[in-house]
Amino acid sequence: MQSKYPSPHSSRNFFKRQRSAVNSGNKMLLFAICILSGFPVIAGEFQAGVSTIAITPEAHKDVVDTLQAGPKTVENISDPLYAKALVLSDGHSRIAMISLDLMHIPPAAFGRLLADLREKCTFEQIFLSVTHSHSGYVGNNDHEALSEKLLTVIKAAEAKLQAVKIGAATGTLDEVYNRIIRDSVGGAEMLWTNPDRKKSHNIDQSMGVINLKKSNGETLVNIVNYNAHPVVTMDLHKVVISADYPGELAKSLKQIGEGETLFFLGAAGDANPYFAGTKPTSIALEKSKELGAKLAAEVAKNVQNIRDYQAHGKFSFNNFRHSLTAAKKSAMGVVPAEVNTLLLTDNIAITSFSGEFFNQFGLAVKQQSPAKHTLFLGYTNGSIGYIPTEEAVQFGGYGAERNDMWFEIGTGEIQINEAIESLTTQHLNRRTKIQAGQR
Repeated sequence: MQSKYPSPHSSRNFFKRQRSAVNSGNKMLLFAICILSGFPVIAGEFQAGVSTIAITPEAHKDVVDTLQAGPKTVENISDPLYAKALVLSDGHSRIAMISLDLMHIPPAAFGRLLADLREKCTFEQIFLSVTHSHSGYVGNNDHEALSEKLLTVIKAAEAKLQAVKIGAATGTLDEVYNRIIRDSVGGAEMLWTNPDRKKSHNIDQSMGVINLKKSNGETLVNIVNYNAHPVVTMDLHKVVISADYPGELAKSLKQIGEGETLFFLGAAGDANPYFAGTKPTSIALEKSKELGAKLAAEVAKNVQNIRDYQAHGKFSFNNFRHSLTAAKKSAMGVVPAEVNTLLLTDNIAITSFSGEFFNQFGLAVKQQSPAKHTLFLGYTNGSIGYIPTEEAVQFGGYGAERNDMWFEIGTGEIQINEAIESLTTQHLNRRTKIQAGQR
C-alpha cells in the first residue's frame, strides 16, 4: 500500500489541508481557545528552581490497579516514584514544568489537578506531565493528596530560584523501535518486545536535552525528552512499583554530577524500547537500569558539546485549549485537551500534547519547527489516549484500529499543525522585535 503520510521533507501545507478537511468534514472540534501571551520588550535574566517530592505508594497498605488483574495491595517497592517541579523565569513570566513518575491519570482527575494548580499558583504557563511508566501508580488513586504534594513541590522550586543559563542539544540513541509491524498486503501485527533488535519503519530515535547551568557552571537540571514507552518493568498481572528507565536515567545523571533530571516522554504511541516487558522482574529492573545508563551517557555527551548558552532573554508562549468529542464507542463524552508551545530562546522550543501521539507526529514537529532544538512532550495537561496518524490507521495495529478510535481520525493532524503554526508565528515575532531593535 502506498503511504499517504508526508515524507520528512514535505511542507507544512499537508497539515493545513488535513486541518481544513477535518474541520469541515466531521466537526470533531467543539471549540479551541487560544491564549496568546504578550511579548516582553526588555529581556530579563533567566532564573530556575527545581525540587523533588516522593509520591511512592506505601507497601502492604496502598492498593493500586494492575493492568489486567484488577486492584492489588502493594507488596514491594522496586524503586521510588517522584514528582519533580521546575520553575523558570525570564524576569517577566514564570513557567512551571512538572514531571510525575506515573503511568496514567484519568481525564477528569487530570483536569482537576491542572485547574487546582492554575488557581493556586501564578504561572503564565504550566506543563503537567506523566512519564507514563507502566509500573508507576498513585496509591489508592488519591488525587487530592497528589494535588497537595504538587503544590508543595512547586512552592519549594519557586523558593530556590537562582540565575541560570540555558542551552540545548539533540542526540540519538538506538534503543527504541516501532512496535507495529506492517505486512505486504497492507495489514499490521504487533511486536510487543524486540530483544533481537529487528529494524522497524518510521522511528524517531532522537534524544532532546535542555541543560540549565548555575552561575558556577554546574548543571542545575536537565530536561530530557525521549520516545520509548517506559514498559521495560511492566507486568500485566503483578504490582511492580518502578519509575522504569526514566528513574534510572535521573539516578545515573545525578551520580555523574549532572544535576537533577526532569524526564518528559515524547511521541511514543507506537514506540517501545527493545526490552519491553522483560521477565522476570529482577531481570527487567536490570534492563531498565541499563537503558537509563545508556540514555544518561548520551545526555552527558551532548551536554558537554553545548556551546551556545544564553543567560538573558524573554519567553514566548501559546496555549490552545480544546474540547474533543469522544467516538461513539467510548463513554468518555467530551474530553479536554491542550496544545502548548514555548520558545525559551530562538533555538530552543517546547511543544506539548495531551495524548499518546504516534511517533511520526513528533518527528514532523521537530523537522518543521523553526527552532533548532524542539522537544515534543506527550501525556501533558490531559489524558486523551492514543492519537494515531491518518496513515497509520490505514494499516491498523494497537492504537490505530479504525473501529477503536477514541476520537475522530485527523485529530492529531489538527493539533500538530496548530503547534507548528504557533511556533512559526512566535519565532517570526521574536525575530521582528530583534530586528526592530527591541532587546
